[in-house]
Amino acid sequence: MKRLTIFALFSLLFSACTDEEERIPAYVRVEPFTVNAIGGTGWQKITEGWVYVNDRFLGGYTLPALVPVLDEGEADILVFPGVKENGLLQTPGLYPFLARHEGKVMLTPGQTTILQPVTQYLPEAIFPWTVDRTTFNSTTVVLQDRDGDPATTFELVTNGAFDGRSVKLAVDTAHIVNEIVTEVVGNLPNTGDRPVWLELHYRNNLPFELWLLGTDSNGSNEQAQPVYQFAASENWNKIYINLTEFLVALQKSNHRLFFRVTLQKNTNGQFDQLNGEALLDNMRLVHF
Repeated sequence: MKRLTIFALFSLLFSACTDEEERIPAYVRVEPFTVNAIGGTGWQKITEGWVYVNDRFLGGYTLPALVPVLDEGEADILVFPGVKENGLLQTPGLYPFLARHEGKVMLTPGQTTILQPVTQYLPEAIFPWTVDRTTFNSTTVVLQDRDGDPATTFELVTNGAFDGRSVKLAVDTAHIVNEIVTEVVGNLPNTGDRPVWLELHYRNNLPFELWLLGTDSNGSNEQAQPVYQFAASENWNKIYINLTEFLVALQKSNHRLFFRVTLQKNTNGQFDQLNGEALLDNMRLVHF
């Protein structure tokens, strides 16, 4: 009798499951972010949106994205802007200095609602160099030649610039290395509890390197950390580089960005190209 009762119970549960209609989701099409900041959307490269509806995390999406939602009616929606950390496709993540989009959407099963998220830099974000200086169009971040070759200094150029003027580092077979450093930045957080990032636009027809230099408060005992090697980029590109771990490793008071462009020889000892250049623009440091 007990065995028959259990069988009957399972039969009722199975019947209830098979008779239940599948729920039809509503959809939210999340468009790429609009950015309210100097340079606007065109100066950013926000590739991801991390979506919450009614405080429930629905996932991280490459924008634009069609997001299915099983809620109905008016709903709260949050979208956090995300970028490719250090330019890597495998490491999309939240960009901590841009505000989340907060709003409401009306959800109807089977229908699509368009959402245009908007963001701006958080008021607590700190820019050690004022934004107007990092564009190199008027007052500029001070740059210094570091390679000792007077023929390979940097130039501020308008031809091929990203916007207005850009920094150009050129090399050729007679002068194969071009190195520059920025002016000193003091008091960058170096304990790891506050993130520090570099935003940069670049265009280059040969690889180049970024290093972080650190010195003590009196300018002595300089140490260097290799940060990133840029592959050639035919078009202007935007990158977000997380400097936090490099600052922790150096444990210094003052810092400079160091850029090196080198014309490389191949395995046969020949130059694959006779000259090359890298252009830099919108060199923004930002931290909390």
